[in-house]
Amino acid sequence: MKRLLGSAMVGILVLGLVFTVGQVKTKAEQRDEIVPPEVTPTIEVRHVFEDIPDFPHIPYRNGIGMPEGVVLHSTGDTSRTLEEWIQYEQDTWNNAFVHAFADENSVVEIADTDYIAWGAGSVANQRFIHIELVEYPEGTEREVVLKSIEQYANYVATMLHKYNLGLPDFMDEDGEGNVITHQGVTTWLGGTTHTDPYNYLPNWDISMDYVIDRINYYYNLNS
Repeated sequence: MKRLLGSAMVGILVLGLVFTVGQVKTKAEQRDEIVPPEVTPTIEVRHVFEDIPDFPHIPYRNGIGMPEGVVLHSTGDTSRTLEEWIQYEQDTWNNAFVHAFADENSVVEIADTDYIAWGAGSVANQRFIHIELVEYPEGTEREVVLKSIEQYANYVATMLHKYNLGLPDFMDEDGEGNVITHQGVTTWLGGTTHTDPYNYLPNWDISMDYVIDRINYYYNLNS
């Protein structure tokens, strides 16, 4: 009788464990079951550096107008708006600058994507276009953040089409492809130690898988 009771208790514990694991999995799945918000994808070309006499126009390693993909960044600071980031880049371009910024309303392209930007170290810079996702502070409505992801993803897809780079191929997994995060550059290419946008997206329960899915969506939409 004791042996049977013990077996029954083990069975209950096993069932309880299976049920708990199932619950955890369901929560993880629910995080990724995001309904994308409706937006009007907007790209404004505003090359703000063109009036700077000594601003460099350096070709990619394969030549002018020949990027190999796109680096996904996030700003790492929630205190500035998109317009404030653009002004900051104008003031500090000789240290670093990117090609574009995305917020919930639009992407503003501030540097000519036919030439390199200084966004993620010398190895990545000579190969990739750079876009920053404007980070929002705690208390922002999640839908605003999701709208910024839509603008971000549409721009990346647009660049892949513009330069005939093919279907989105996420490089963070093996170092090969045409879309890579700043953290992926740190891991696979070096020349930087940054971890964005992985240190930002989890604050909003948004996964990189979701971002890549949205890039694929816009790529296919525009095919």
